[in-house]
Amino acid sequence: MLSKRKLRHLAAGLLGTFISRYNDYEGYWAFGVMYREVYSSGNPVTLDLIAKTALPDMPATANVSRTYGNYLREAIAKFGDPPEELMEAGVLIEFGLPPPVEQAWHGVSGDPFRCTVRLVNKQGGAATAQALQHCMPYDLFPGIRSARYQG
Repeated sequence: MLSKRKLRHLAAGLLGTFISRYNDYEGYWAFGVMYREVYSSGNPVTLDLIAKTALPDMPATANVSRTYGNYLREAIAKFGDPPEELMEAGVLIEFGLPPPVEQAWHGVSGDPFRCTVRLVNKQGGAATAQALQHCMPYDLFPGIRSARYQG
């Protein structure tokens, strides 16, 4: 059974991995690519990690949903629990947030976004993890593509 403790652990681990710079799509930070995909419409991105679907259904959002849906299944298996113990596994990414009143540190570039992970087990127990980060559309970033990309 996926206890609340396990749900909190899974949500925090998933969020930490998800917002890391190692979450890439075709060699670019996945958030920068997803931001570019929804930039003009200002839509939030909603990922269903159980069904492995994304709204809006764009190349990067769909790919990230499949990748992290598989990641979550593997993480649950490490606890020795079946993935069916999870009733809901969603990620909400809200781009285009207003800038904070005060910058906590200097050198931050890009627009703020919020990423929220929510997991619910069969018994109705829920865990939520949330982070506020900054990003810009990948094609506006002066960096280069990841050397790990073999495409």
